[in-house]
Amino acid sequence: MTQNITNPGASKHLVFQKVGIFVDAENIEMSGLKHHEGRTDYKKILEQVGDREILRILYYKPEYKEISPDFETFWFSLGGEIKRPQKNADTFLVIDAVTLADKLDVVIILGGDKDFLPLVWYLRSRGCRVEIWSWPEATSPEVKNACDFYFPLNSKFVMNEKNTRSRNRSTQKKAPTK
Repeated sequence: MTQNITNPGASKHLVFQKVGIFVDAENIEMSGLKHHEGRTDYKKILEQVGDREILRILYYKPEYKEISPDFETFWFSLGGEIKRPQKNADTFLVIDAVTLADKLDVVIILGGDKDFLPLVWYLRSRGCRVEIWSWPEATSPEVKNACDFYFPLNSKFVMNEKNTRSRNRSTQKKAPTK
């Protein structure tokens, strides 16, 4: 049987992949503020996952750090979960990633700490594709080299505070004039 190739330059589609996303909130948010002077736009980041099926979206932030009710509502609307350890969230992220590894084809870690290097090695040894998505300025070169794919975040993934404030003001109901 002969295969009919009408466009040999067309890219091939990836096979169906189950994805888990693990967010080191402190790393991602502090790096966005420090290096790009803005808040991280998670919605734009998640859009980059494409057509792959996201099984879990886990957000880790210590309980002594504030999370706004608006952010919680937004995160839950994405189908995400929030985990609030007492102190450093890295251990929680590692345990969840290891526990879920057999159910996932791809693990996306939003964070570039060198502390995740053993996790990257472990996940790859279990057959998971490991992707690190982070701000380049706050990402360990060793982690970039150890993962299967590195996705550098840039200013496109920063919320424009001025536009966010004006959008919030325009959506608020105006008081009737007398």
